[in-house]
Amino acid sequence: MTPLVRAGIMWDVADHEESPEHGGQRRRDAEAEPNLPANRDVVDAEVVSSEVTAAAPRPTADDEEYRQYQQFLEFQRFKEWQRAQGGGNVAASPPPAPAPPAPAPKKPAWKRALGLLRYKLVRRLIYLLFAVLLAMYLFNALVNSFFGGSGGSGGTGTGTGALDATPMKATTPQDAVLDVYNLLRGDDPAAACAYFDTAGRSYFAAAHQAPDCATAAQQLHARITDRNAYANPRLGENAVYGDLSQPQVLVLHCRVQVAGGPQLGTFKLTRQPDGGWAITGYGFRTSSCS
Repeated sequence: MTPLVRAGIMWDVADHEESPEHGGQRRRDAEAEPNLPANRDVVDAEVVSSEVTAAAPRPTADDEEYRQYQQFLEFQRFKEWQRAQGGGNVAASPPPAPAPPAPAPKKPAWKRALGLLRYKLVRRLIYLLFAVLLAMYLFNALVNSFFGGSGGSGGTGTGTGALDATPMKATTPQDAVLDVYNLLRGDDPAAACAYFDTAGRSYFAAAHQAPDCATAAQQLHARITDRNAYANPRLGENAVYGDLSQPQVLVLHCRVQVAGGPQLGTFKLTRQPDGGWAITGYGFRTSSCS
């Protein structure tokens, strides 16, 4: 292609672009967009559609006060609803204090006394008291059965009866004398006559100027001022006069210390076939005591 032909083509193109139709359009676009440059390069770009999320505005102090005020109104409406339901100020006021417990009923005296049995010392004291009382009861029962029973039949007034042939016997002469003192201070003084045989009772009654042994025993009992002291006379070491290997001995009245009642005389005791001693004589006139 020759330069002349090429220049003609370019001119035709330029003329075509400068046609009135196209030129008017360009002028109108330039007038509509005055800020855009006249010669703009067309750039192909992909249009992306996206939603732009607006950032939440930060709460201000007025918004916070408004929110608290709304909460206060809701709380007031809740309290009014509680009053309407009969609840009163249950949520606001603390629960009432529980009533104090009623005092326990007082235990009776016998229950409180039984409660002392829980202690070992109290139980031991009670056991000891029962043991002492039982020992005293058994001792009194033994004395009454051993001495009182025989005295009831022996103290008949005349000295006669079943005990005439078989008087009560003691293991030693001293025991026989002590038993007589002990029985004379008791409630049945005539029981002392059981230790005398027939002859001994007669001597005992005559020495105290009584018609019989039982009467003499009653008279001596009336003169006792201290029963406990009278029941425990003191016999000296030489109160027994004679050899115990012999069948007869004396218990001298001058060697016996008596308190709380009358002094008895000298007792003559005879050994019995079974080895016991019975009172066979009695009197105040003894050469060994002169």
